Amino acid sequence: MNARKLLVTANSAMVITLVLFCAAAYLAWFKDQTLPLRMVAVMHMLQIVFAALFKLSYVLRLIAQSQLGLVLR
Repeated sequence: MNARKLLVTANSAMVITLVLFCAAAYLAWFKDQTLPLRMVAVMHMLQIVFAALFKLSYVLRLIAQSQLGLVLR
């Protein structure tokens, strides 16, 4: 895969997983009274999944930056 394309994909994945994490957190913590208990439990589990996917996206971003010779941040 092209390093530039990997960088764009990783950045996009980071944004998407961050938004999904925030949505799951909102539903799990602020709308817990209006949702069934099973749904609240699923939202809590999804927070873990989305956090892991965010971290994976960040690692892919670092790999792409390294391949492009950019400063790693």
